[in-house]
Amino acid sequence: MIAERLLPHLPVYEILSSLRLYQDWQGDVLKHIEPAFPAGNSAFVALREDNDARQRYLPLFQQELLRRHGVNVNDFFTDGVFIPDILPALRPDLAVLLQTDLFNTDIDRMLDHVAGRVDDAWRAEATRLLQQPRQIQHWRSIIWDVMGDSIYQRVQSFAELATALYGFSANRSASTASTVARGAKLTPALAGFFRTARADDEMRNFLMGALEYLGSVAEGNIEVPVAIIRAMNDVERLAQIEESALPPEKMDVLRHALLQIARLAGENG
Repeated sequence: MIAERLLPHLPVYEILSSLRLYQDWQGDVLKHIEPAFPAGNSAFVALREDNDARQRYLPLFQQELLRRHGVNVNDFFTDGVFIPDILPALRPDLAVLLQTDLFNTDIDRMLDHVAGRVDDAWRAEATRLLQQPRQIQHWRSIIWDVMGDSIYQRVQSFAELATALYGFSANRSASTASTVARGAKLTPALAGFFRTARADDEMRNFLMGALEYLGSVAEGNIEVPVAIIRAMNDVERLAQIEESALPPEKMDVLRHALLQIARLAGENG
């Protein structure tokens, strides 16, 4: 069904190429960001299931790619795997997409089951293409060094705020909800953020709504519960992160890394 109805309408070459170049198949970014979420977050279970499923569907994309070239797929695939000995007969850019392991970056592993001599120019070009994901990963690690702390703090604060809001809503009937007074005093950081952010900014509207809801939960209490104070602190922390800008020297590093990635991927115009 997928091979007959869906794949013929998809840009399979571009999809395979993007996956090969950009997919975090080793999970480096995931390892960095996962501790920011509460333990047992189901999103990571679903993400790992998606990764497992991807391995099952990649051969179908590879077969469709070859089908686009007007050949009989059954002559080139055995048990869903492209016959390795034929790889050197393809253009290098096709060969790296049709190898058994799309995410392999080692030319010797790619040609492990190839008999006979491989043209030196072909090997050099295939090696260059295979090294692209590693080089992109290097520049992405530099980007993470520049922005990682900010991203981690934002995700952590957002997850903690979302957990708190869910907890409050689960223990409170909808009929008791009311909005906090518009004249409630805001901290300088929050006041500055709400003043400078655009009226249609989604994060601004979310944080404003969160503050109003937290204010309505605390309304009528002589003392504000600690949990609400913590949640309000998360709102303020998110506002500070949103408002802060990278210093010029870090922006230069970020732009340089992004341009290098674009150059490697051939997407720099």
